[in-house]
Order: sequence, then structure tokens, then C-alpha cells
Amino acid sequence: MSVLSVQDLKVHYRTDRGVAQAVRGASFEVPEGQVVGVVGESGCGKTTLARAIMGVMPKTASIAGGKLLFDGVDLVSLSPKDLAARRWRDIAFIPQSAMNSLDPVYRVGTQIAEILIERGGMDKASAKRRAVELFDMVGLDAGRLRDFPHQYSGGMRQRAAIAMALALEPKLVIADEPVTALDVIIQRQVLDTFKDLQSRLGLSVILITHDISVVAYASDRVVVMYAGEVIEAGATAEVLKRPFHPYTMGLYKAFPELHGDGGTLVPIEGTPPNLIHPPSACAFADRCPFVEQRCREVHPPLEPVESGSLAACLRSGEADRLRVLAGEASTWLR
Repeated sequence: MSVLSVQDLKVHYRTDRGVAQAVRGASFEVPEGQVVGVVGESGCGKTTLARAIMGVMPKTASIAGGKLLFDGVDLVSLSPKDLAARRWRDIAFIPQSAMNSLDPVYRVGTQIAEILIERGGMDKASAKRRAVELFDMVGLDAGRLRDFPHQYSGGMRQRAAIAMALALEPKLVIADEPVTALDVIIQRQVLDTFKDLQSRLGLSVILITHDISVVAYASDRVVVMYAGEVIEAGATAEVLKRPFHPYTMGLYKAFPELHGDGGTLVPIEGTPPNLIHPPSACAFADRCPFVEQRCREVHPPLEPVESGSLAACLRSGEADRLRVLAGEASTWLR
């Protein structure tokens, strides 16, 4: 059963140069009690997707089509008031930088209590007890509730942001780059905390990241985005073991292996297309080492492949052979 179903979502931004199609028909499911990692380069539409689900987009953005079915209710059709009522209580958001969710002039405990009182209807005593429970849940000393955000380390701020997101026991948590700018040791600690809470509380989570290693470590399922589109999706272990889209193969090649000599790390050359004038065919064609003429003429649909995953590539039937070629650095160094 899915707690969230994203169906053909389109999000546009108005700019001085025209309309940018930031999300172009994205579709995927968030199963109940699972972590879905959304991965891709900067500018691929990940954060826009998250903000569309939360209904906190800038004034220049609008949902141009599609549905966001949360427990069977289309969030796109809700009024701003009804959508606001679901934030924190049903759907919570952890932004890219924890400082973006913590007010620097108020003590952290005061900020958590405000959510519990204003949105949760608790009295002050109950809110204080709940704040202590939340800090204990994320591994922070309750005494630090009296501190200001600047008195926390980066990892502590991130844990406090997680505690704030869990305050009203939401069904879905969206974490946007939750470990960016943290050192690798603290990243591991934060992700372990997140995984433990997700398992114990049965949370459904959308974990947004540009780092495929974070997806590999923390997610049950993965959604790969490129140029505003979902180009591959499925169980994380299966997608990373047997990718069917060349872009996913390239991401994997650019990720250092923890065992063996690691081989050569090779970037995907080139840049994503201009989404004010996006290509009508395969958006990855100009950067793909396996491109054919038909790739520049036909838009590949996102459809099932033999592994049980979904992939949007006209050459997915040749994936076994293409994977071997994608493992060679010379394939990408054109």
C-alpha cells in the first residue's frame, strides 16, 4: 500500500526568459513504511518535487498538471488552508540546511514547543514532556533544549530538525539533502538515527539527495531523476546492481567503491538540458555514450524492465551489454 502516489506531476517556474519546466511528468510511489531515495544532479527537480508535495513553493512556481495522492486525497486539489493543516501533522519536511528550520533567536525547546502547542493542541506541560521525549528519541540530551541553534554542532542541529519533523507523528517525512555539508562520520550517525526511527516508528520517508551512496545506505527504493523526469525507479538493491538507464550507470561509475582498488572515477561529461526549452526526445541524449539517432527523435516512456524496475530508455533491452561498456572509463571519456 502506498502512502503517497505521485502521478504525472508537472511543476513550472515563471522566469524573465520564459517558463522553466522544472518537473516534467514525474510519477512514482512511496510505499507505507519505506524509505524512497530520490537521486539526481543539482537542478534535476528533486527539491521542487519536495516543495510541491508540501505546498510551499515560491510565488513564481505553479503545479501545471498531475496528481499528488496522499492517503487517497489529491493534495493538488486542496485549498491553501486545508493543505497547511496537513503540514507537520500528516507530512513533515526537513530542509537542506537544518539552520533553515531553526530560528536563530529562539531556544530550540521553545521552537519545538510552539509546534506542539499551536499545531498539536498541547498545553505547555505536555509540550515540554513531548520535547524531552523527542530529544531522547534522536539521541540528544534534554538539557540542550534550553540552548540556541548556534550552540549546536552541525550534526546536533540536524538531529534537532529531525526531532521537530517528528513532533506530531506524521505519516510521511520528506528529508531534503539531510546530510549535506556534514562530514562523513556525522553523516553516518545522522543516517543511522534516521533509519532507526523510520524502522521503529514505521515512517514513510522521501530522502532527497545528489549522493548515490546515501541512497544505497539508507533507502528501500530509489527514484532516479534527470532534467525534471523520472528515468529509472525500483528496489534500491536491484537498481544499483542492474541499472537499465545509462544515466544511472554513469552515476554508479562516478561513485567510489568501498571494497577493492575502487577503479577510476569518471564524471558524466556535459550538462543537463535547458528546461525552458527542453528536448522533446530523450533528455539525456547529448550526454549519453550509447546514443542512437532514434534517441534524438523519440521520447522514451517509463516502462517495466525485466528486473521489475522501471526505466525510460529505448535501449533498455540491451542493458546487460551496455552495463559492461559503462564500467569502462573510456566509454565516458569521449
